[in-house]
Amino acid sequence: MKVPELSLEEATSFGILPEDEGAHPYDPDVEWWNESWFWDFFNADGTVAGHCRIGMHPVQRRVWFWFFLYQNGEWIVLEEPRLPLGDLQLPRVAYRGWGLEFSWDPSQALRKGRLRFHGFGRVVSGPRTGQIQEMGADLEISAIGAAHTTGRGDVAGHSSEGFDACRFEQPIALEGELMAGGQTTSFEGRGERDHSWGPRAWNMEWTVVVANREDMRFLCTDVRIPGIDPIKIGYFHKQGTENLSDVNLDFEHDDDAPLSPVKGTVQIATAGGEKLAFRLEVISGTEIDLTHVLDPPRRPIYRRALIRLHPEDGSDPMIGWYESNRSAEPA
Repeated sequence: MKVPELSLEEATSFGILPEDEGAHPYDPDVEWWNESWFWDFFNADGTVAGHCRIGMHPVQRRVWFWFFLYQNGEWIVLEEPRLPLGDLQLPRVAYRGWGLEFSWDPSQALRKGRLRFHGFGRVVSGPRTGQIQEMGADLEISAIGAAHTTGRGDVAGHSSEGFDACRFEQPIALEGELMAGGQTTSFEGRGERDHSWGPRAWNMEWTVVVANREDMRFLCTDVRIPGIDPIKIGYFHKQGTENLSDVNLDFEHDDDAPLSPVKGTVQIATAGGEKLAFRLEVISGTEIDLTHVLDPPRRPIYRRALIRLHPEDGSDPMIGWYESNRSAEPA
């Protein structure tokens, strides 16, 4: 995959700085302070995909790591929400111990880096369901758009008066190797990364849809916090990156079907006046454990699904991801 070089000027055009690639100071009085690095990826036809998160809860002295790998109908899942923070290497963002290794090594802040992982996960769908299988990744990651943010210190659910708190999202291209069940294969694809730091209000509902095609990519979010209007934000990238002016996610959920949790339509409008509409098709999905970060602990409906978006204008479909956190309690 030919990826054009992203300039530092474009990468930082929304106010995110190269030093924001690494870890930030945190408020020791905020129990639910969170800092995380996240990547998702997929190949061109949606047969191979995955997502990875390295999360720190510095006041709680723990690290939350996950890696979900999808290949041709099979999900292999590793979730470790209680790794000791003292064993995490900073500023490199790396861990090694007890059969698990992962690292994030930026070579050019906000532009290029290498994500590596090796461990053992449980198969949760497909013919090998229930088995423990070896899994891994070695991926070179290149940003293909600006590190997008809606502003420093005033992001819903992440604000802090005395400490810098922010997040950014960024479209990426990836190339390297993936391992599943001990077999290593080459990988080339696209996806999204994000990095966030600050207080995290996990007791809220949100939905994210993100997609990445060779000629365009976008991310849209609908956040629901009791007592305030829905927050509908995101970005659209073609020649450059612009904010979204409107997001409409018209979804029907199936809470009993984690492999196919949603159907419906996506509509977005850009600040420049462009409007796009899509029909959402789920390729496959999984449920993620969020019980340990909810106060009080309980099971929500926290889903991620690999999706195909069919444009209303008849152009080529886009591969991407759906993510949603919804309450499992009756309304």
